[in-house]
Amino acid sequence: MTSNLTELYVTAVGRGVPEKQRADLENELRASIADSIDDRVEAGEKRKAAEHAVLTELGDPMVLAAGYTERPLYLIGPAIYPAWRRLVVVLEVIVVPIILVVIPIVWLARGEGVGDAIGAALWIGFETAVGIAFWITVALAIYERTTGRRKPVVMWSPDMLTDTSTETTRTGLIVGAGFAAVFIALFIVSWFVSPYTDASGAPITFFDPWIVASGLVYVLVAVPVLQIVAGALQLSGRWNLGTAIGAIVVDVVGALTIIALGITGHVLNPAFIEAAGWPELVEPIVNYALIGLGALTILTSAWENLKSVRHR
Repeated sequence: MTSNLTELYVTAVGRGVPEKQRADLENELRASIADSIDDRVEAGEKRKAAEHAVLTELGDPMVLAAGYTERPLYLIGPAIYPAWRRLVVVLEVIVVPIILVVIPIVWLARGEGVGDAIGAALWIGFETAVGIAFWITVALAIYERTTGRRKPVVMWSPDMLTDTSTETTRTGLIVGAGFAAVFIALFIVSWFVSPYTDASGAPITFFDPWIVASGLVYVLVAVPVLQIVAGALQLSGRWNLGTAIGAIVVDVVGALTIIALGITGHVLNPAFIEAAGWPELVEPIVNYALIGLGALTILTSAWENLKSVRHR
């Protein structure tokens, strides 16, 4: 007759196997445990100590049950992991940066404070990053268990090998294209939509109207488009010293435009700042940040573009 401790162990193992296999497995396991205990008792051990030692050697009942049924004790198996990692990385790199750019602009356009806009962007970006990883993990875990699949989602071949620098450039192009598309869309919309209106009922624009009056609005739209074109040329292999110099010129023109707007204080519309009730520090902070960004772009553009020519 088995003791209560053995019964508890056998029951715990039985919970981890299908019901149709449970009775036979429990009977076999009881007999095996009993035989092992008898062997130890005959060797001089006390029965209680022998039982404890036998169950300890058998290990965690959940692990033992998984071994009988060949059920995985991991959420994402090694066959699925590469696909999981690639999918998570791509979506995180594309989606999260877009949110970190879009949310502050939307919050500020609604008249929220700078701190609230930054906080909202960080929190929503964090939630999105966690959500992407969570739901992809759940989806692939369900896929692996319901299909019983232990092979990779996509069979690997040497043709999938890519040069690291090319892969980095491709990722950079995707992220850059996302930023550019969001910037252009919001930049254009900002001239027609605003949470505030003037005495005549016209929308108070977020950006300084001087940008349109001076014609710099065309430069601010054209530069990101041309940067995407340059990235596409680099990926397609049609990249040489001439295209690299052209890309440098585009970057420098865009950077100088940003610096000029920051120096002259023609970035944000003073009327919008007043209507939103923002503190006076907002405008100089934005101006200085854009001046610094423009200077950094000039310093790095030539190096990055010419280096890409040398690597070809």
